[in-house]
Amino acid sequence: MSDSADSADSTEYKEGDHSEFIVYLFSSEPKPRNTIVLESPPLDPHKNRGLHIFEQLLMIFVDGLKYFHGNHENKVDVNTLTKEDISKIQLYFESMGYISHVDIFETVFEYQFKHPNYFKDKSKITPDTQLDDFYYEIFGTNNRVFRVSFSYIDGS
Repeated sequence: MSDSADSADSTEYKEGDHSEFIVYLFSSEPKPRNTIVLESPPLDPHKNRGLHIFEQLLMIFVDGLKYFHGNHENKVDVNTLTKEDISKIQLYFESMGYISHVDIFETVFEYQFKHPNYFKDKSKITPDTQLDDFYYEIFGTNNRVFRVSFSYIDGS
């Protein structure tokens, strides 16, 4: 991970593991948009780049929720999350150059089926499958569904 300021000459590099990054990222107010450069582990040459980035971002997203809303068992009750809670997490993702999309379907009648779920059915992934094609769904109480996906801020 690196924390960059206005120019490439003032880039500040931070060494550390995933846990240290989570503390670094979420222990202060969100930094300005596109100021943190996320460096992830090397990509397996046989793995889709979008899936690789999605997995890294999903891990950061979940750990951010745990950081702010985890209980004594380090679990998050998604049913207690507010739109403000989700908006706050989204600001942290913007600092890394990503948009975190969280769609909330309050009832099964509002739920919008999306297919295929590349994250669960990796056999459907092609070289053209992009970051924003991946999503993860969390099912809460009373058939409430949370769908998380990510895209690049610049749309690429």
